[in-house]
Amino acid sequence: MKAWERSYQMRKEARPTPKEKTHWDEAVVADLFPETLVKTFWRSTVPGSNAPDSLILGAVQAVENMGKDVVDAETLLEEGFEALREGNVGKLKAITSLIFHLLSKAKEIPEHPYHRFRRPLRWEEISMEFPTIAFDPPEDPLRRIHGGWLGQIAGASMGTALEGHLHDALVETYGDRLGYYVGEVTTYNDDITYELALMEAVKEKGPGVDSADIALKWIEMIPFGWSAELVALENLRRGILPPESGRFNNPFQEWIGAQMRTMICGLLYPGKPKEAARLAFLDSQISHSGNGIYGGMMSAVLTSLAFVTHDTREVLQRSVDYVPEGSEFRHYLELVLNWCENAQSWEEVMKKAYQEFKRYNWIHVYPNMAAVVTGLWFGKGDFDETMKIIASFGYDVDCNAGEVGTVLGVILGRDGIPKHWTEPIHDELKTYLPGFETLSISQLARTTMELSQILGGDTE
Repeated sequence: MKAWERSYQMRKEARPTPKEKTHWDEAVVADLFPETLVKTFWRSTVPGSNAPDSLILGAVQAVENMGKDVVDAETLLEEGFEALREGNVGKLKAITSLIFHLLSKAKEIPEHPYHRFRRPLRWEEISMEFPTIAFDPPEDPLRRIHGGWLGQIAGASMGTALEGHLHDALVETYGDRLGYYVGEVTTYNDDITYELALMEAVKEKGPGVDSADIALKWIEMIPFGWSAELVALENLRRGILPPESGRFNNPFQEWIGAQMRTMICGLLYPGKPKEAARLAFLDSQISHSGNGIYGGMMSAVLTSLAFVTHDTREVLQRSVDYVPEGSEFRHYLELVLNWCENAQSWEEVMKKAYQEFKRYNWIHVYPNMAAVVTGLWFGKGDFDETMKIIASFGYDVDCNAGEVGTVLGVILGRDGIPKHWTEPIHDELKTYLPGFETLSISQLARTTMELSQILGGDTE
């Protein structure tokens, strides 16, 4: 039946129903820009760590990082914070909307260093120089996949209590306790929900899975997101599918959101870094673009290489080949690796990173890439030492600890991760996804291996 026929039939069959009162009051409940959300854009605290945050400041900051003139948007910030202090929510909504509009129309600054770099967006352009090395199938893949999940979940749990804080504050507060769980051990974490959505898409679509398939699983499964993922979910809800969903009016497209969630692509393609990078590309472009996508691809590549290259420094050095040459991400990746190769300690690298990336938000991909690289380089495969570095480095600690935890978990295997990390989580993952509230990590590993076999990941 045609749409117009359905509409006509519905109207033709309708009959008035006399009622004593209208239900306009129900429309108030369905506020499309609720007071709580708009206030949270301006001032909030990170749920697990109580670190202060302001998404609106981050949005302006991020667009300037991409070489655009944000002066018009910046002039509205003080007016917005004043409206927040006064409780003038209506005015705050209007200012918020105007700022996002101005950011979407911001003009490029021609001489900005951002524009010196390549920024390919199509897979064919991104991957044209990637190596096609054929590694032997990894040994004991299930044990390593299981280790990857355990390492990720344990690391993310540790980092949740620390994210959003910087080194000095973390050391002052926690001292020698850094590098282990400092609060309640909980496996609740929003990052992993996107990995579960990708797995469901692969389960349904198999090797032919594409970005739209994964994106529609987001809409089906994920109730809420933040920064880049929030914008992407709003775009998807309006029918804007990838890659536009990651680019359209998305100031956060080069933040860490893709890098935090694409380890699953490496688990699904063990020892096949190029294939892992491609799946990560498909996932990343739902909510990110440019350097944000490259961060997601690197996370997948590190995980995939860990199955066949058990030296963390070699894993890092090999991963460079899977980042587009001439891109800003590769420039900074090579810079941080150079620091690591010539430094006497991780603290020395951290100080350089803090200076180099001080203009970037704590959720941006670059400072967090620096933390991941430094942790893997100086941790030398030791789970405790690496987590100590990641925890002390600061920034988006749960994302970084989840990423390096996956890489180390793959290298060490299920039984190689120290028991004091794995025993407190009791083989249990908890999420806020309907139907996925409580999962067995052991079963999650088995499902991952089954999906890997479907994709041709050589886990026989």
